[in-house]
Amino acid sequence: MPTSPREEAGARGLLAPLGTLVALALPFFAVSLASAAATCEAKLAAQSAGAVLVLLGLATSGAPIRRPPFSPAARRTAAALGAVLALFVLSFARGLAAGRDPLDAVALLPALALFAWGATAGGEAQSRRALSLVVLAGAATGLLAALQRFTGFLRLPVEAPEPRFFATALIGNPGDVAAALVVPALLAAASLARGGRRLGAALALAACLAGLAAASTLAPLVAFACGAALLVSLDLRRRLLPAVVAAVLTLALLTAAGVVKRAADKLASGDLSTLTTQRDIGVLAALETIRAHPLLGIGPGGFASDFVRARLAAEARTGRHLVHHSASAHFDNAHCDALTVAAETGIPAAAALAAAFALLLAPLVRAARTERDAAGERVPAETLLAALASVAVLSLANFPLQILPVAGPVAFLAGLAFARSGGRLAAPSRPATRAGLAAAALLLAAGASLRLAGGLALAHAETALRDLPRVSPSERAPLLDSALAGSRRAVALLPRRATAWLALGSGRAALGDLDGAVEAMELSRALGERAETLLNLGRLALARGDAASARPFFVRAVWVLPALAAAVPPAAGPEEVVEETKRLAASLASGGSPPPPPPPLRSR
Repeated sequence: MPTSPREEAGARGLLAPLGTLVALALPFFAVSLASAAATCEAKLAAQSAGAVLVLLGLATSGAPIRRPPFSPAARRTAAALGAVLALFVLSFARGLAAGRDPLDAVALLPALALFAWGATAGGEAQSRRALSLVVLAGAATGLLAALQRFTGFLRLPVEAPEPRFFATALIGNPGDVAAALVVPALLAAASLARGGRRLGAALALAACLAGLAAASTLAPLVAFACGAALLVSLDLRRRLLPAVVAAVLTLALLTAAGVVKRAADKLASGDLSTLTTQRDIGVLAALETIRAHPLLGIGPGGFASDFVRARLAAEARTGRHLVHHSASAHFDNAHCDALTVAAETGIPAAAALAAAFALLLAPLVRAARTERDAAGERVPAETLLAALASVAVLSLANFPLQILPVAGPVAFLAGLAFARSGGRLAAPSRPATRAGLAAAALLLAAGASLRLAGGLALAHAETALRDLPRVSPSERAPLLDSALAGSRRAVALLPRRATAWLALGSGRAALGDLDGAVEAMELSRALGERAETLLNLGRLALARGDAASARPFFVRAVWVLPALAAAVPPAAGPEEVVEETKRLAASLASGGSPPPPPPPLRSR
């Protein structure tokens, strides 16, 4: 039976609301047991699926409603955001010219879609329902993380040097879990503070706090505390006593989880470096990338690829070996979104983004001081202010904008805040704009699908390569074929991904194709230097009988990641390699240098 125009319009009208719910909630639960990287791709695919629906909903919306003119505050915010996007495009083009992976920018599109929908009347009308789902997803995540750590329930197969590393929920690692719980916890706290749905809000807040305690990560706890303090300060007379009771209970929970003792022990011993997981290394590396590319940065997504070069440049500048004490703390991230944005898109883009965020919060501060009851279905200004301010605090010592269960809600909240400041967006009226939104939806669907398919193929290849040494000779050939097939597929789908070429090189080396392995490994090193790639190049040089060429690769690999010393072949003299790295480290303080990058190996 054919549908009427009214029914078709109604169906189209459901696309954006449904997409918002998918994009906000599903990244909390999408997971892949293949690898941590595959889990990230699964979450991006889930968020992108929702964003595609949002974009299609905007593109096929009904007759546009006349948009009121922007307020002066909204015009200033829009100008700052426009500057950010323009600089991002320039940086993206520069990165492409330098060989960066264009798919690194895919994650920006869902955030833009959620921001745009949040700034519309339709997004504002749906906001309470959407944010309630975020709170529910956060509560489920927090409860699962606490059960994983304290009861062993549904633990994922992860390495856990400390008990808190079991608190992965379905997100991946405790740091990301804690970051993902900050916004849901504050949304629940804001609802509780205003007296709405007290039992449900209290239970959700308790579950989120249990997850934060289980993850035992300092930066998210501080961010939540700042947001909660802001909520209390807005109505001190009514909220101070309940806040004190809640703080005492939270402190007891953190004490039971060992968070307080761990922090106190580190502070008493003066071991601030370990307490902060040596975040100074990421900060110093980011500053080196910013110095090298101050205007447009290294390109979106490029800081991880530039990290080894930048870290070694920071070592030469500071005169000390910037190596992580714990293998669990090894990362190629600044753990500071402001520095990451500056490193990847340049100082002007980072300044424009900071200005846009400040301009977004300013009207909320004024509204939160006077507003006591939400008008209609609008989210209270104080709720928006507390959640966004907490994320700003978190971004100083974490990377919430890169964690999808955080980035989606933050983008939607920012859109709501933009509309509240007088920047409400209207449905597009021009055919060209509608076509552009539809094209963006198709581009996002294609990009996210490529990343997911390539990530799964790469995870399959890496798993097969790890299993090769443990299988019988009769099982080796089919497993190697599977590894090669997966790595070739990963390279075909993700030709500018260093890890894809690393897997292909490892497969070729296992097959005995040394020249093919050298070619793949050198391509991987050109896209992004990694300690594992250096180690494999040293092994390949040694396999070809060129011990002199192998030695610099081993020295630099162990310098970058000392744990790899155990993997240096006996024929290369691992003790001598370690001694050389110690000698170089000792000479740094007196003006020495880290080991230089070895010259490329050539195929024969």
